[in-house]
Amino acid sequence: MAFVMLFLLTLGLKTTQAQTATYTFTFNNAPINSVITEIAKKSNYQFIFDAEYLKKAKPVTAKISTSSLKTVLETIFKDQPFDYEINNNTIVLKQKAAIANDNTFTIKGKVIDSLGGPIPGTVIRVKGQSTGVISSQDGSFSIQGQGNSTTLVFTFIGYKEREYTASSSIAGSLISIVMASEPSLLKEVFVNGYQTISKEREAAAYAIVDNKKLNEQINIDLLSALEGRVAGLLNIKNPTGSAPDKPLLRGIGTFSNAVGTSPLIVIDGLPTEYTLDEVNPYDIESVTVLKDAAAASIYGSRSANGVIVLTTKQGKGSAVKINVNADLFITGKPDLGKMHYASTSDMIDYETAVYNAERARFATTESMFESYSDNKYYSPLYQLYRNQSNGSVTNQQVNNTLNQWRQNDYIRDYTENVWQNEVRQRYNVSFSSATDKNNTFLSLNYDRGKERIINNVNESFNLNFKSTYHFKSWLSATFGFNGTYANDYVTENTYDSFTIQPRYAQIVDASGNHVISDYVNLDDNFSSGGSINGLTLTKIKANPEFKSFGFNILDELNQGITNQKYLKLRTFANIQAKIYKGLSFNTQFQYEDSKLNREQYYDASSYQMRYAYNMLTSYNSSTAKYTHNLPDGGRYYQYEKGTNNYTFRNQLNYNQGFGKDKQKHFIAAIAGMEIRQTFAPRTIEQLRYGYDPITLTSVNLDNNTISTAGITSYFGGTKTLGILGRTQQETKHRFASFYSNMSYTFNQKYNLTGSVRVDQADFFGADPKYRNRPLWSVGAGWNASSESFLSRYEWLNLLKVRATYGINGNVDQTSSPYLVARRRNDTLYPTLQYTDIVTLPNPKLRWEKTATTNFGVDIAVFNNRLRGSIDVYNKYSSDLLVTTDLDPTVGATSRTLNNGALKNRGIEVSVGGDWFKTDDWKLSSNIIFAYNKNTVAEVNSGASTAYSYIGSPSNYFKLNDPYNSLYAYRYGGMTNGYPYFLDQNGQANVTFDANGNPTSVKDITSPDAMVRVGQLNPLYNGSFSQRIAYKNFELGALFIFSGGNKLRKDVTSLSSYDITDEDLTRRWNSSGTSELPRLYVDYPLALQNSAGTLSSLWQYSDVQVLDASYIKMRNISLSYSLPQKISQRLRIASAKLTVQANNLWYWSAAGDDIDPEAYSLNSGTRAYEIPKSFLMGLNVTF
Repeated sequence: MAFVMLFLLTLGLKTTQAQTATYTFTFNNAPINSVITEIAKKSNYQFIFDAEYLKKAKPVTAKISTSSLKTVLETIFKDQPFDYEINNNTIVLKQKAAIANDNTFTIKGKVIDSLGGPIPGTVIRVKGQSTGVISSQDGSFSIQGQGNSTTLVFTFIGYKEREYTASSSIAGSLISIVMASEPSLLKEVFVNGYQTISKEREAAAYAIVDNKKLNEQINIDLLSALEGRVAGLLNIKNPTGSAPDKPLLRGIGTFSNAVGTSPLIVIDGLPTEYTLDEVNPYDIESVTVLKDAAAASIYGSRSANGVIVLTTKQGKGSAVKINVNADLFITGKPDLGKMHYASTSDMIDYETAVYNAERARFATTESMFESYSDNKYYSPLYQLYRNQSNGSVTNQQVNNTLNQWRQNDYIRDYTENVWQNEVRQRYNVSFSSATDKNNTFLSLNYDRGKERIINNVNESFNLNFKSTYHFKSWLSATFGFNGTYANDYVTENTYDSFTIQPRYAQIVDASGNHVISDYVNLDDNFSSGGSINGLTLTKIKANPEFKSFGFNILDELNQGITNQKYLKLRTFANIQAKIYKGLSFNTQFQYEDSKLNREQYYDASSYQMRYAYNMLTSYNSSTAKYTHNLPDGGRYYQYEKGTNNYTFRNQLNYNQGFGKDKQKHFIAAIAGMEIRQTFAPRTIEQLRYGYDPITLTSVNLDNNTISTAGITSYFGGTKTLGILGRTQQETKHRFASFYSNMSYTFNQKYNLTGSVRVDQADFFGADPKYRNRPLWSVGAGWNASSESFLSRYEWLNLLKVRATYGINGNVDQTSSPYLVARRRNDTLYPTLQYTDIVTLPNPKLRWEKTATTNFGVDIAVFNNRLRGSIDVYNKYSSDLLVTTDLDPTVGATSRTLNNGALKNRGIEVSVGGDWFKTDDWKLSSNIIFAYNKNTVAEVNSGASTAYSYIGSPSNYFKLNDPYNSLYAYRYGGMTNGYPYFLDQNGQANVTFDANGNPTSVKDITSPDAMVRVGQLNPLYNGSFSQRIAYKNFELGALFIFSGGNKLRKDVTSLSSYDITDEDLTRRWNSSGTSELPRLYVDYPLALQNSAGTLSSLWQYSDVQVLDASYIKMRNISLSYSLPQKISQRLRIASAKLTVQANNLWYWSAAGDDIDPEAYSLNSGTRAYEIPKSFLMGLNVTF
């Protein structure tokens, strides 16, 4: 089949000028292509034609001067082997019509895309022939068929070739040919945010996730859309769900929490303070993840963690297209059976054992309760036994009560009455259009969700606008804005837990009535508080000076609700001007502004205010007078915070080819400067007590007395009330950067790339040695498959070898090179002011830097059906900010300095294949694998105790060990239910007498006593995705896996009575049948002081370590696309319905229902499992 090329030549002048102009041409044996170019220069018309036509065209000799373009065309194309047609401002060259005969018929139609938009320039030919016709600007065509039927072939770049058999019976009718897009036929481009380079000219390590991949399933947010799509990119789950998930690329490269580990986010070329969860995924056209220094170093001192570049959608198609998405998310309640809580009956038996053990240490029951005074909580079960002891209730009544309580289940009541299924609705509407002068994209998104806790609701509205104007052929501009408004209602977070009341308590009775508990073990969260018990209630019974301590969680969920309103705006502009051949200039500006307003109100009748009112009441026994130091009324808190940032960039761009067909040598280069500012003004807070929401009045308090000196409470002790802090601060940082990047390609085979950037910032040190350090990169690539000795292998479509080296940076915007002091007011004497030092000066403060070496290979075989890439990298991060020991004579024992180093080495593999493909069936798979190993290469500080390394592995590290190493004490064994452990000399820390009772217990503090048992960060991770399509149905599944790291078991405390897990039923007993040690309740009084030591050693011992590997089915989806014929009848372009389930299944090497993603690996603490969710989405395009 002849090679078909489309040539589109457009030079725009105003139409009115073209209509009135005089055309003067002189041609002397001129090639037809130069003739067409000359005509285009002097008119407002674009030419569309098959390149095959020009090969057969005759040279032109003519002298023309006329005001009629038609006369020009008739003269030029006379005696040529093709004809022409004028359609609006387009001139279509087409095959001359054959002389009609009895065996021919005319086929007319229109070529459109899946959205109903025309596809001008489509080549239509009769199968078996090399020439044909080309569709006009509106997609229409006309071609002659022969015989009873003719098979037509439709081809256009970026679309799948389509055949259509037309019978002679359709003559005179208009047919519609829908072309399906084929992204693999388009040249993939590398977008780094500063420039766009064709993939074959780039040597960097990066990954592109296009719009099709992003929308293969319904995504909660953009980060979930990227999960399992990019080798080396991890989605780090927050175990408690209290904060958004975070991305991590190629391991951790810093010790500092202030620096952070998340990649830099870039939207349409400019760095942003947005996070991935704040971006509407329906606005994103593609995502490019920059991995190595050659890809990311152009971003300088913010790029060491990698860069994620988001390209937003723009207008497409000549007609306005409307796309509508409606999504429904339903997330079930967590399965609390996997938390392994003890049953209500077991809890009652355990608490009775605790009561008996405690009671045995006192002469009488009442003396035990008197020891509690007013400031120590005891449970309703204790109060029941107290009533039994003093005769208030009979033994039978006690047994009846206990039997009734055994039927209760506070957790069941909580999950049925406080929790609800999370329901989220999301609606997205976008409008898109494009012409030769302008393209516009507008989207509106509304999202509303009911959270797990009743009364918790969040909603957001997002508006996105982007428009590009082509003022002249050399001048264009893009303007746009994005705005998000969110409004959340969140209940008091204290009520997120069901441990605030005993397991045998009730929330509602059999009739659904609220059950009011006399008291609970809960304070108000803003006073110094105290504990309540039965003695407390006895003292205030029938005393009108006090308010009730009664509590029911359903009543309190209506109190203390936080209303949070959030507004975030982003505006941007990009003006681009072509200066000369290949040379252009563009200027960009972006401004971001955010406002957060948070309000919280507790009514006077709320539990918190009643509690605080009582606790802050004092009593003068000599005058018998009560003083209520907290006024009656509510509590109102308001918080306002804002930020604003801007980025301004000017850049020169050069893209030019030289040599044969301008492809022998090709240079793509940029150079520019960028200034940025981030500003966080002072927060505004106000706190009012005695607040009346109707009159908006409040009562002034004596803050010095009530917050500092405190008041003597009626319930004993000195009580205080929290007030707002007195510290105010605002932060402004400014950056100035100069950068350049260049790539050179020789003969479309060999690539060289390089970049350099110099960053200046106001928080870098004053030492000139560190102020002008460049960040740079170099790279080389070889398109081996273009070599003659390989290109002859038709099965090899791509083989490319890449190598790069470069240096990126990271900054800590909280550090300062200067001596920082603050003015203080003395607490007791407010008029006395003084200054104290916050941080010492650090003139050598500089950015953290990461040097990365990367080797990669890309390959595609068997007509691109099997594709893959492999990258091997070595990252060395130095000058890391880390706490460093100082000479105490300088005024401090330690300081955060650039004095640490980390090594990360890894390998990344991606393999994708279309294994089976027919007209009806398609089977495709993708496998991703990433391995990363890090090592602490330099550190100049250490901890003096083993527990510092064990309890805080992200703050204390050992040289040549992995960052976040898991350390443990060495377990020695157990005697008579008492565990013992080995110190640095191998000696047991517990000595026993002949009966197996401890005579001494020593703590183990030396770091030499601990052993490294693994690491908390996974060594490897990856994914497997599978998609099966049959006609209009498509089934997809995504599996993820992670492993090579460790976790600690969730170990029951040996030093507390407050135990709720099922281990309390398997604890040590005198028969010695349990493998678990004694609990606190089983310790003799003389040894209880040692229980804390043994409990900590037991929890962090080497026998409590498990494998943290897991495999999960992240999602499975089934979609159905409406057949095109039905869509056309409904007058819509397309429609697709998707149903999906997330987190249906997982396997964990640790077993015991442990989900490593919902688990604190180092402390061994379970969180609620990630619940199953069910999704439904409808997409309709008009």
